[in-house]
Amino acid sequence: MEDPVVNFSLVVPLKRRGVLAVSVLAEPCLEGEILRLLKCLLNAFKGFCLLTYNGSKFDLEYVTHRGRFYGLDFVSIFSEIEHFDVYKAVREAFWLPNYGQKSVERFLGINRVVKDVNGAFYHLFFGEFALNRSLKPMFYNIEDSFGCLRIANTVLRRLKHVS
Repeated sequence: MEDPVVNFSLVVPLKRRGVLAVSVLAEPCLEGEILRLLKCLLNAFKGFCLLTYNGSKFDLEYVTHRGRFYGLDFVSIFSEIEHFDVYKAVREAFWLPNYGQKSVERFLGINRVVKDVNGAFYHLFFGEFALNRSLKPMFYNIEDSFGCLRIANTVLRRLKHVS
């Protein structure tokens, strides 16, 4: 809860297979601006369903906590948006030794493009972004967001075949 928010990504499915993907990556001194932008985007998508992967235990609480430093009320925003935590659905649908997003993607046969970045070493890739504007951490963030949608779709398809 002490690290500043330096990135977020949102992926919004549009009609007829279109997708809106927004990814923001910035240095820690811009945390307030990043959170204000996120708040505006979430307000713009009221009425949509927010899908996260373990967002109930991490993302929503973290953003809410960090937003308080800037006088931003994310509690009211999140209370007005329907939220579905894909992590919870996966835990109910399958017994797996590891429920990390990448492990679940591998289990479901979902391939990733960015394979060498992970949360534990994200700070190193963010450092590359800060030094030479490497886009790898941004692509990783977008792929995590797309991965959440892909996991949800795959789980729904598999559950339809079971019932």
